[in-house]
Amino acid sequence: MPYLGDEHTVRELRRALSNPNVQADHLRYRNTIHRVIRLKLCDVWGQSEVLAVLQRYRPRSEDELFDILSLLDPALLSHHAPVMAATLRLFLSLCSTLPAVCMSALERVRGPLLAAAGSTSRELRYAALCHIQLLLRSEPGLMGEHYKRFFCGYAEPPYIKQNKMQVLVELVNDDNVAMVLDELRGYCTDVNTETSQTAINAIGSIGRSYTDRCLAILTGLLGLKQEHITSAVLQTLRDLVWVCPQCGDAVCSALEGWEDNLQDSQGRGALLWLLGVYGDRVTGAPYLLEDCIDGVRSEVSAEVKTELLTATLRLFLSRPAETQDMMGRLLVYCIEEEVDMCVRDQALLYYRLLHCGIEEVRQVLQGGRRSDPSLGPLIGRPPEPISQWASSFNTLEPLTLGASTVGNSDPATPKPSTLTPNTLTSNAEAMTPTPGDPHLPDCSSGALSLSVSPALTPEEFERLWLQLEKGACLEVCVYSNLAKNRILSTINCQCFSMTHRGNSWLLVLFSLGVCDNFFVIF
Repeated sequence: MPYLGDEHTVRELRRALSNPNVQADHLRYRNTIHRVIRLKLCDVWGQSEVLAVLQRYRPRSEDELFDILSLLDPALLSHHAPVMAATLRLFLSLCSTLPAVCMSALERVRGPLLAAAGSTSRELRYAALCHIQLLLRSEPGLMGEHYKRFFCGYAEPPYIKQNKMQVLVELVNDDNVAMVLDELRGYCTDVNTETSQTAINAIGSIGRSYTDRCLAILTGLLGLKQEHITSAVLQTLRDLVWVCPQCGDAVCSALEGWEDNLQDSQGRGALLWLLGVYGDRVTGAPYLLEDCIDGVRSEVSAEVKTELLTATLRLFLSRPAETQDMMGRLLVYCIEEEVDMCVRDQALLYYRLLHCGIEEVRQVLQGGRRSDPSLGPLIGRPPEPISQWASSFNTLEPLTLGASTVGNSDPATPKPSTLTPNTLTSNAEAMTPTPGDPHLPDCSSGALSLSVSPALTPEEFERLWLQLEKGACLEVCVYSNLAKNRILSTINCQCFSMTHRGNSWLLVLFSLGVCDNFFVIF
């Protein structure tokens, strides 16, 4: 669609702002800026384009800055959402060192943003909701009086409902918490499972500040006996008691007499976690775990098996007489028959940990359990600086963040940390055994421990390798790949790659010893 009489002007402005000679001429540059700001004949997209181009300009003085802001101020209240959004982004860019002016600009765009959030266009509504979430990170009370505008309509698509519920979580306060929770409780039985799960997660998030009210709703939902609702409630209760341990008694009461057989793996994992942590207060916890152990052969989820191992070992610490036999059966199966290496390694870890003593097991599984500080109460959180998100306003980034948050069962859960070569190198000193450490076995025992993350770079390993004398050179004559696998299986090694018959076959393994730096090469 062509611009209405000013396409040439926009083209001229873009050319001027890209010309270093024009930028060096203060008068010509400023006259160009003011000429475009005064344009009244541009259509919506023309004004948005002009405002986007102005992002490149930096005022030479404070007087010039406020002259430009005064000319831009009416555009903040534009009933055209693209113009309003482009103007606000320009405001935030020009006033990055003036937080009071930025906050005033946020207050002025509240009305246009609310109008966009109620638009008949679904696309515009979704974009407005995603941008409102950005603003609430720096001004949580910006939309507090208008929380009812974010109640969901019956015919709205699920992705808009889910975004509205996330906004409602940010707007909760002492005055509206009862009405917001009552509204969210109605969404928990929505026919769309993702919408239902988002509503349950939202209640759990509010529960970090209003624990008793939310617990009553969540435990009441368990009585509906619906698979997807029960699974989502268990996951939410697991996250809630991690942040608020005082909720444990209410959760234990809800688990008493549990008889449901969940099919969802995430729900089963959450139930097992709760039974492991609070099993000493749940009468039927050993029997529930025993049913899971009896059916472990048909379990397809490795995460559930790992959670079952941990829960059984935790329950063994508090109720050994009832758990000892089934824990032994579970360890035997996971070590000797389990094909998933992660589950098998976890079982081997627990088996060796049990040989160290009960106190060591207790220290590993129960010592120092702390909640994540990022999962604290919603009320009273410090606002984020506007500069953290200003550059992404009026771009596609808020929309992609909104989509990823909607797909996440627990948006507040922090991302797992990533290991890098630098972190491995920095931990080299910590991985080196200390002589005389009572927790380490004697070097004469010949015990070795494999290091999953070696503290050597390839260059350091090559330099050390060249300094060592050859210890032994073995030649094994085998005639098939199956024979190779049988030889490796005798020493609990699994071969995942090998050369074809007729080619040289080389297998190199190394181990970091528990005493000094001793490497074994096969």
